Amino acid sequence: MRRGPGIWLLSLLLWASTAAAAAARCPAGDAGAVEPAADRARQRGEWARAADWLACAAVRSGDAALAERATRGAFELRQVHSAVTSARRWLALAPDSETARRHLAIALLRDYDAVAAAREFTPLLAVEDRARAWNELLGILAEERNEAGAAQVAEQLAAADAGLPEAQLVLSVLWQHADHGRRALAAAERALALRPDWRAAQYAVLRALLTLGRRDEALARSAALAADGDAQARLGHAWILLGLGRREEAAALFGELRREGPLTREALEALGVIALDDRRHEDASRLFGELGRAAGSGENVPWYLGRLAEQRGDRALAALHYQQVRTGSRAAAAQLRAWRLWREDGQPERAELQLDEFLAATPASTGEIVAGVAGVLADAGQSAEAVALLDRALRQLAGGDLLFARAIVHEKRGAVRAAVADLRALLAERPQSPDAWNALGYTLVDHGLRLREGHELIERALALRPDSFAIQDSKGWALVRLGRPAEGLPWLEAAFERSADPEVAAHLGEALWLLGRQSEARELWERVLGEHPDSAPLRKAIARRAGS
Repeated sequence: MRRGPGIWLLSLLLWASTAAAAAARCPAGDAGAVEPAADRARQRGEWARAADWLACAAVRSGDAALAERATRGAFELRQVHSAVTSARRWLALAPDSETARRHLAIALLRDYDAVAAAREFTPLLAVEDRARAWNELLGILAEERNEAGAAQVAEQLAAADAGLPEAQLVLSVLWQHADHGRRALAAAERALALRPDWRAAQYAVLRALLTLGRRDEALARSAALAADGDAQARLGHAWILLGLGRREEAAALFGELRREGPLTREALEALGVIALDDRRHEDASRLFGELGRAAGSGENVPWYLGRLAEQRGDRALAALHYQQVRTGSRAAAAQLRAWRLWREDGQPERAELQLDEFLAATPASTGEIVAGVAGVLADAGQSAEAVALLDRALRQLAGGDLLFARAIVHEKRGAVRAAVADLRALLAERPQSPDAWNALGYTLVDHGLRLREGHELIERALALRPDSFAIQDSKGWALVRLGRPAEGLPWLEAAFERSADPEVAAHLGEALWLLGRQSEARELWERVLGEHPDSAPLRKAIARRAGS
């Protein structure tokens, strides 16, 4: 009998005991006994328990090397709370270790405690070459998913280096990552004032203007920077042109850069993406083939070839290409797409084997893979299996991303109060996260449960990420749901201009409809539906107003 989709992954997660507790107490015994027990829990896939027990061993031991192993293990298993405990012990046992302090600072940031993280980062900047130290700090903070927290850390640290242009530049970059254009622009302008004609600061101003939606100003600055013929400046200008919808100008500039030589690989990739988006399959195939022969193309090529094969309707070939993407930021997404395509192609066993092999080689991706699989199952009408998968994964792995994934599945199956409970748990775990505030606020507003509370949560999120299109959409939709569509309309228009997202279009159309502009709403919905025919929010909005 063929196993149902999703069952194999449950087995993978739970091939040991299915009774693993979410909060594992420290076992009896000294550190020498606890550490092997933690290793056995890890081998069984009980990551939360393994990280907790390693932290127990670290606390009971006076061995800095054991505390270091516990910290690194918790990082590898993505168990943030255990990482904080172990790193504190490591630093206590080795107070002069910069490595221990850096691990503790990063763990605190991932635990959404920006104030404590800044305290630990402060000594790392106490060096003679502070400019270099700030550049190194940017390399650390720019990789963090807690973008608002990373910017808050830099804000606290930069107060001691107000006259250092490198500090202001880092601050600008991080606020830009956190969708706060006003703060990003102010920091970039301070950097430029401290160091006039500094290219890096000029680019920071440009990026901040884009974040603020001031596109004409940004484009003019970009053109001015590219006018001196610098290849990197021209490449950046071409990407801005493309992002602003000026495709022919962008393609012409990428073509020039390709012919000139120094940035051939980058230009080839851009031209291939344009051809792919335009569905010019032969051109895309030729360009990506040439890119694959260029040095340094990495795993971008199989990703693009997978997209190309999907467009051509060859699911098996697309899956084979996606399977080759095993490292980098696209790895989990590529593996999930391969898994879905093998299933759609009638090869579920091959789909199972492919994800088994990936997770065996990259166990830290398990949470992301579980969330993705659950989403596919829910979309296929298998919400019960999706919830069961996430329930068991949360007992084994813990982590806010899985709570968020389960909340989405609950909402899709109509269990809205269960979704809200998960989002409240997520907010308790990440009390300073604007994304968590927005997720809970939007859910409360969208389902009409607690409109005022939801609006207040969205307002808090907007204060930290004012230029996030998702939070702007939430703000506008909250005002519409509160009976204030005229106030909500500008927020929704700004969100749609930044994103062209079909769900935002659904909300924008609703606001227009309530303001008596039904023909505009219909035109918007029809146009966006043509581009996104599978958008459930858009179809729901259209159906609600059908016949009106």
